[in-house]
Amino acid sequence: MAAPFKKNIKMLLEKGCDFQIGLRKGRVLELRPEGYFVFWEPWTDPDSGECHESTAGIYSYDAIVTDNNYGVLKILKRPLVQPTASDRIRRSERVLAEVARQKFRKQYVLAIQGMLDRGELNPVRDDFCAKIITIIANGGQRYREYLAALSMRETKRGGTKVQKTKKAQDRAVEFHQGFKCGHTMWKWYRAWVVNGDDGLFDKYRNCGRYKRYNDATDSFIERHLDMLWDCEKPTITSFVESVQAAINAENERRERLPVPAIKLRRPGYDYIRDKIRELAPINHALRRNSRDKAYKDLHTLGMGVMTSRVLERVEVDEYTVDLFVLMRETGLFDHLPQTIKQLIGLDGKASRVSLSGAIDVHTRCFVALQIVPQGVESPLARTLEMIYMDKSPIADAAGARFGWPMGGAPESIVFDRGDKYISDDAYEVLADLGITNLGCPAGKPWLKPYIKRVFRTVHNDLLLRFSGRAFSNVVERGENDAAARATLTLEAFLCWLVRWVVDAYHTKEHSALGMSPAQAWERGCKECPPRSLTSDEMREVFGVRTRRKLTRKGVLVHKIDYQSDALMHMCLTEKVDDVEILRWDGDIGTISVRAGIGSWMTVPACDERWIGKSELEMLAELAEEDDADAADIDAECLARRDFINDGNRESYRLKRVMGLISLPKTVDELEYETQRFMRHTDTAERRHKAGPHRPLMGDLDGTAPTDTTPAANHAHEETTADHHVQADDDNHTME
Repeated sequence: MAAPFKKNIKMLLEKGCDFQIGLRKGRVLELRPEGYFVFWEPWTDPDSGECHESTAGIYSYDAIVTDNNYGVLKILKRPLVQPTASDRIRRSERVLAEVARQKFRKQYVLAIQGMLDRGELNPVRDDFCAKIITIIANGGQRYREYLAALSMRETKRGGTKVQKTKKAQDRAVEFHQGFKCGHTMWKWYRAWVVNGDDGLFDKYRNCGRYKRYNDATDSFIERHLDMLWDCEKPTITSFVESVQAAINAENERRERLPVPAIKLRRPGYDYIRDKIRELAPINHALRRNSRDKAYKDLHTLGMGVMTSRVLERVEVDEYTVDLFVLMRETGLFDHLPQTIKQLIGLDGKASRVSLSGAIDVHTRCFVALQIVPQGVESPLARTLEMIYMDKSPIADAAGARFGWPMGGAPESIVFDRGDKYISDDAYEVLADLGITNLGCPAGKPWLKPYIKRVFRTVHNDLLLRFSGRAFSNVVERGENDAAARATLTLEAFLCWLVRWVVDAYHTKEHSALGMSPAQAWERGCKECPPRSLTSDEMREVFGVRTRRKLTRKGVLVHKIDYQSDALMHMCLTEKVDDVEILRWDGDIGTISVRAGIGSWMTVPACDERWIGKSELEMLAELAEEDDADAADIDAECLARRDFINDGNRESYRLKRVMGLISLPKTVDELEYETQRFMRHTDTAERRHKAGPHRPLMGDLDGTAPTDTTPAANHAHEETTADHHVQADDDNHTME
């Protein structure tokens, strides 16, 4: 990592990261104080056909941030993310129907596995065919129970029934009767054993595509690779030579048969490399290295963990607060729907709440801390989102003296194996973010001691200062009625909690660090700044999916128009009535749009003032505009003006404090919020591509801009082409 930087910068890329800006692809070779040292690959302009050679140079940090805000930056490969097979489809690329069919098959496969464990079924295809009726009965029962569980979660929220969403209805799958045969069940189970859950996805999206190698060739290669893995650590090149030699010998044998058989195609280096990555990595590591070496490489959990940089290891856990608070409605919850209020439990009674916290082991700083309502089943995603965010607005809203900038992309997460964390959704989120999952076995809290210790600090340093404290046992509690002595409301508790974290805990010297956590964070960021994710990556993981109508104006979301050249081209050339969108409230300047099973495209907002803004920043800006419009009023209305201004500021403060409560984000709530915002028109994408202002005769007098960034060069060529077209039109008009 480079030397300490003189100013605060947002690190979106790291050394070895492959990215793309417009038509150009590059790789970060080194991080320097003045910017990224990037190697640019050769590229060809599709409009002019001009070929550009590969170059290397400095690309500033501010330019990368600007490209990210406008949705131009695309991350191709990060060195910290585990490489995957080239033919693997990401979960975010799967449509809901594909996921529903995969869940359907999984229930039948789990039923088969249960029969195998009980000895009711033999792992041979003939026995599958003989006992198909029992398999179908058990699988159908499991699938009905799975749908019933989904229905209960979808139709109840905090004890109140709500209408089913379209997403819940799509999860029920109807298959033709052809799946009720032993051979099909055998194929499903074998695919699950070899490839896991990904093997249960069907290949409907690949209909009509050419298959490079047949099953006989794949099976032959896998059997031969299975013999080559050993402790001698062979290289991929040796694997390729061995497999090719074996296939040549097999083809000669088939040619000498009385009736010559079809020859096997000889694979190349890339195919063998991808096949090795596709097969079980643990089996490969155990055979290629010793067991101790494989355990050391694949499993870093252990006592005495040593960290060397910020966010190298983050521990996550839940804690039930040892204090009764009044679950009473205040100004913080005025803008929430009644269903969400019931989910939080705002019934006026005194009760204990649960915290979901995350602590950075290297600096002992809180990087996430939220109230988890009882109705939220999986708080991990909301806690992870808070880890990536800058929480200084929350600290300002709570009245803290210092900021809360502790945030970034963690490298590994440690949490227990509770019901709220062991789920397919949680594992998919961690995989999409490239975070190493270090799940601790149940009953071993010493494997994540730092988060456990800091919760005890919360108990001893903060909670004992307020009345309504609950004790650990009835002997300590005595005749103390904690619920009756509760005085803090939920809103007041949230503000005191934030102030304690920012002003008391982060500023107190830690005995293990020799300094305060805030000082350790500042020093760690100077030595190795934590990286962040692009808005596109955050939207892919934490965004909300819904559908919107595609018109000539683009896509309208929350009264904001989103438009781009690619979207206009789709509207004019393809018969698409509605599209699927992906929106993240942390950056409303861009959204992701796709039609059918196509790839996601990033579409910026037409109004440039929302580029790079969050939903809370938009609310604050709209509130300031309302204050400015109300400035020119008569003297008789001064009292009302002060009331409106104070109310807007307090409302914005309360909404920022709401960032401490983990609330579910549903499509229905997104639809409700759509009616609250203003509508804006204009296209920011073309303004960004046009680059800085150029005089009319700038090319002749030498005053043309000298920006050499890829986006500026491409925009300059497009602008020049537009000037030529405009000149031709003017000449034709004069004639």
